[in-house]
Amino acid sequence: MKIYNTYIIAVASLLLLTTVVLAAIGIASLDIYYVLFAVEALVVTELYVHFSPRARRGLNTVGLVVFFGFLIIASTEVIKIVT
Repeated sequence: MKIYNTYIIAVASLLLLTTVVLAAIGIASLDIYYVLFAVEALVVTELYVHFSPRARRGLNTVGLVVFFGFLIIASTEVIKIVT
């Protein structure tokens, strides 16, 4: 099995497991889902460092977009707490 396939299976399995656990707990906030998905996707992406340089650049770009989404959500939560 190629490394790309194992990466996709790892990310999909981890996100599915997170969704099932959060749904079982009864969490309905999309902010929590997004933040956990972002952190998990970034961690798994960093664990798969043996990608080709082209694939790595693409994943870094996607990771940057996800990270900025995380920052936006975190900053809105901080603003809610402060006000």
